[in-house]
Amino acid sequence: GTAASGIVASGTAATSPAAAPIVAAPVTAAPVATKPLPVQCAAAGADCRTSRCCQQAGAKCFEKNAQWASCMPSCVSGIHANDTFKDPWSCRVLWSKEQVRSDWAHARKRAQKVLQGLEGSQKMSLLQGASGGNGYAGYVNMQYTIDGAQALTMNDGPQGFNTYQEKLRGTSTQFPALLSVAASFDPETSRQYAEAVVEEFVTKGSNVMLGPDVEVTRATLTGRSFETISGEDPFLGSQLVQPFVIAVQEKGVISTVKHWLDNNQEIYRQTMNVEVGDRAQHEIYMPVFKAAFDAGAAAVMCSYNKVYGEHACQNSHLLKKLLREDLNFQGFVMSDWGATHNGTASVLGGLDVEMPEGKHIGHISEKFWTDSRLKPAVDDMATHVLTSMYYVGQFDGRFPVKGMLPKYGAIDQDATSEAHRLVARTTIEDSAVLIKNLGVLPLQTKGLKIAMVGHFCDQLEDKQYKQGSVWSGGGSGYVFTDKGTTPLKSMKAQIQDAASIDFSEDASAASTADVAVICAAAHGEEGWDRANFSLPEAKELIAAVRVLNSKVKVVVIAAVPGAVTTDWVDGADAALLMFMPGEQVGPAVARLLTGVAQPSGRLPVSFPMLLEKRFTKKQYPGECTGAKKWCEHLIANFSEDVLVGYRWNDANLVPSAYPFGFGLSYTTMLLKDFDVQCSGGSMKIAFKVANTGVYPGAAVPQVYVGFPSLAPVLRQLRGFKKVRLASGQEALVEFELGPEDWSYFDVGLQRWVSATQKGEQVTVSVGTSSVDFAFTREVACGSADQVSIRRVLA
Repeated sequence: GTAASGIVASGTAATSPAAAPIVAAPVTAAPVATKPLPVQCAAAGADCRTSRCCQQAGAKCFEKNAQWASCMPSCVSGIHANDTFKDPWSCRVLWSKEQVRSDWAHARKRAQKVLQGLEGSQKMSLLQGASGGNGYAGYVNMQYTIDGAQALTMNDGPQGFNTYQEKLRGTSTQFPALLSVAASFDPETSRQYAEAVVEEFVTKGSNVMLGPDVEVTRATLTGRSFETISGEDPFLGSQLVQPFVIAVQEKGVISTVKHWLDNNQEIYRQTMNVEVGDRAQHEIYMPVFKAAFDAGAAAVMCSYNKVYGEHACQNSHLLKKLLREDLNFQGFVMSDWGATHNGTASVLGGLDVEMPEGKHIGHISEKFWTDSRLKPAVDDMATHVLTSMYYVGQFDGRFPVKGMLPKYGAIDQDATSEAHRLVARTTIEDSAVLIKNLGVLPLQTKGLKIAMVGHFCDQLEDKQYKQGSVWSGGGSGYVFTDKGTTPLKSMKAQIQDAASIDFSEDASAASTADVAVICAAAHGEEGWDRANFSLPEAKELIAAVRVLNSKVKVVVIAAVPGAVTTDWVDGADAALLMFMPGEQVGPAVARLLTGVAQPSGRLPVSFPMLLEKRFTKKQYPGECTGAKKWCEHLIANFSEDVLVGYRWNDANLVPSAYPFGFGLSYTTMLLKDFDVQCSGGSMKIAFKVANTGVYPGAAVPQVYVGFPSLAPVLRQLRGFKKVRLASGQEALVEFELGPEDWSYFDVGLQRWVSATQKGEQVTVSVGTSSVDFAFTREVACGSADQVSIRRVLA
């Protein structure tokens, strides 16, 4: 069966789905499929592409190409000498939940065996940070007390290796912020990004990465909104965090997902309290963590804030019930730096490692003989740490790298490379979001008079920021670099046929220009939330340029740490957003503006209308006694529950200025030939995407699902794919959905419930943002013997 097709046109803003209803034709259900046979894990050397798991303990399924993958202990990319067919190995890890569970069980057995021979002091050395860390952010030193162990050298952050030392500036790459990875809507971008970052960790000798940040953005003014790989949607984050975690831990580096839990604002984060309902925890704030744990993430960091009145790092409901019981986390829990408040309460509450030093946990040894609860708790804690080290291969030569000099890497080594800078640049290009284009971009530069307007066009640092720089957010994730290039410098280097490229901090350079490129930036940093959503100077510079030259075409390049208001867009002919792009901003801007690269990002957060009022004071920033806006003991009540991000806009009929998932292209894309099939309780959606324009580009079709029990949420993201097409090319796109895609957390039953088991219909919509749909269909896929699909009238 087919349905009416939808067109995504360049140069247009988001439209309401009700404005142009698309009525889908009936579809005939496919024959019921038989129940699949249990997966059999592959033997050593056998093909594992189907099972994605291996019988041999310690082996992983490594991909050679699209036709072959094999179970091996390790893999080096390239051509293997003993291969019959001389094709290169990609060495991408193909994983399955079954493989992860098996590997954790094997690692735990090995850890428990070691634990039997440890004295109390040896166990305690695993549970607390120590001094003498040689410049790393954190240091757990058990290498002299436990045979075969190496110290845990922990470091920030997921956006590049933070040396924390001015003298080491430029020895690690300043990658784009993780919100850029979220904006890429591309798991492959996440994998390549993580591979490049972790290679620098290995060179620097760090075997624990303090990241990625996975918090779902609730209040986009939060100071660290640029650091999250999730944006405002748990499904988006879940799909991006898994390849990230796998790529990091394949190098023997422990990936630490953070911050557990409800760490959704910076203001008074160390003393504030969060009140949040069970449904929101399970449907919004926990799923990305679960996805990371399903992929094998070996550590999690508990947060500063209180939840339900108890500090997160001694909160047994968070650390034992939700984390261990509900999500089956197998690794170890470390505190954020200084987030431990009571040694006994933390040990009994579920903390494993206190950082940066054992100020509280270090003093519990003398209580072993008087408190019978402590010894088994300490045994569990030590087991968690050792199990994680075994799981990522730190006892098996995966870290340090064999033959590497110095053996463990060194913090003063230059870890940067042209390959890493290429990853940084392509990540910017893959995540840049074009929100307006009236035919100006890409620039036809021959004979063009170009004006670069605004001081940020030729500026990398800004002394007014306490932390960070113009193009990179501040805080523990910041990376000191001396390899950055400004947009002005890169434009002059890459464009040779323009009549002129002039620059001014004010609008004066635009007086005789054909095109004015305005550079604007907002800033975010750890420790404090942004005061407002404004993009400083953008509106004023646009107005000034228009006064001087009414015929000039205006292009705005904006670096933002999260959502901003966009009232300035009306005065521009084109607008391109980047999410704290880092040191390669200059080359990326030049390539994007000239069409050498195409912007293919989508908004990972909704951009608000100018007067949008999303929260009451009790909800954000929180309630204080008296009339104060801020206070030491804020109570933030997440009473909006599951209505986070676009879910809030949909339910309250409040349109965004630019919705979640939105992004334009230099070309035009057509979605057509839709087909839905139900079989055995699962749903398959297929359609074609065609590039009908003159430029190459990327489409990002998105699948949203709704059902009555999801209320008050109308629909939620449950699928997306980035499809890159040359002009005139088309591709078949397929999605497969199952019960987890139409389930909700029932607070009364305290478990997940499938809507179809209750006899509810599921509405599936395919489109290009959270509000723009080319196809909508109501489907019943609840049972294997009764399947129906019926038309939905928009």
